[in-house]
Amino acid sequence: MTTLAGLVLPARAKLNLVLRVVGRRADGYHLLETLFHTIDLHDDLWLARGGRGIELHVTGDDPALVVPADADNLVARALARLAAAAGVAPDFVVHLHKRIPHGAGLGGGSSDAAAALRLGHELLGRPLGDAALAALAVALGADVPFFLRGGSQWGRGIGDELTAASVPPRHFVLVVPPFGCPTADVYKNHAAHWQSGPAQDSVARVTGPNTRDSAVHTGFCNDLEPAAERVRPELAALRRRIEQIGHPDVRMTGSGSTLFLAFAEAAAAQQCAAGLEAQLRGGVRVVVTRSAGAGADAVCRVERPGDGWRRVPFAAGQGGRSA
Repeated sequence: MTTLAGLVLPARAKLNLVLRVVGRRADGYHLLETLFHTIDLHDDLWLARGGRGIELHVTGDDPALVVPADADNLVARALARLAAAAGVAPDFVVHLHKRIPHGAGLGGGSSDAAAALRLGHELLGRPLGDAALAALAVALGADVPFFLRGGSQWGRGIGDELTAASVPPRHFVLVVPPFGCPTADVYKNHAAHWQSGPAQDSVARVTGPNTRDSAVHTGFCNDLEPAAERVRPELAALRRRIEQIGHPDVRMTGSGSTLFLAFAEAAAAQQCAAGLEAQLRGGVRVVVTRSAGAGADAVCRVERPGDGWRRVPFAAGQGGRSA
C-alpha cells in the first residue's frame, strides 16, 4: 500500500457523570440533562486523502474490540456525509485502532465519528462553518456534537445542546462487563416504566446547577440504571457485587453497560482496581483511567500508521487547534 502522510486524533471515551431523563419530545426522543466528561481512554483515528471511496481499516488492542469496517461504521458514514456537504469525492484512507469497548456507554463510536469529521474537515481545508459541522454531527448521533468539543459539557435537549462545565480532574476505575446494553432497548424499557408529562421541545437551561464543580454538588447519578438492569439483570448482579466489595458509590455511564468509580488520587484508584480484579470473574475487565484535558485535542500530522505511530503536532497556523 502506498505510503501516505495523514492526520491523526485520539477519539476519547466519555463518562456521563450525571444523566437525568427530564422529558420527551413529540417524536419520542428522550430529553436529557447530562454531564459529559472525557477521559484518557481512547481510540486512535488516522486519516489521509487518497484511494477511491472510503478505505477503512480497523484494528484493536484485543480482537473483541474490533468493529466491522463497512459502510455502516460511523467513521465511514461521517466521512461520506462530510464529503457530500463539501461537494467533493469521498476519497479517504482511514485507519481506526480500537481500545474503547462497543456498546458499553463510553461513546466510542460517536467519538470516532467526531474525530473523522474533524480530521476530514482539516484535510479538505475547512470548507464548512462550525454550525454546519455540528449539524452533520448531530445527524450521526446525539452525543457526536459533544465529542467535537470534548472536555466537560452539560448536554440538554437530546444531549446536543451544550454548555461548558468545570469539573476537577479525577481518576476513574471502569468496570466493563463482557456484554453491552443495547441503547434502544434501555430507553424503551425506561419509557415503559416512566410516567412523563406532556411532550416538549427542549429543557430549560436553568435546570443545571451553576457551580464550579457540578458533579460534586449534585452527586453522580444515572436515571437509566434501573432500565439497563432490567434489560441486563446480570448488570444488577455485578453492581451489587461491587457494592459488597466496599464501593457503594459505583455508577453506570450512558445506557450501560460500563460501571465506574471516581477517586481524587491515583493511588486510591489503583488500590480499588487491584481489589476488584482479584474478586470479579466472568470476563469482567477493570480499567484505570483519568480525566482528559479540557477541550478538544489538537490535530497531529503522522506518517502511515503502524506500530508506534509518530505524531507531529501542527505548527501554529497549519490547522491545529485545541478548542
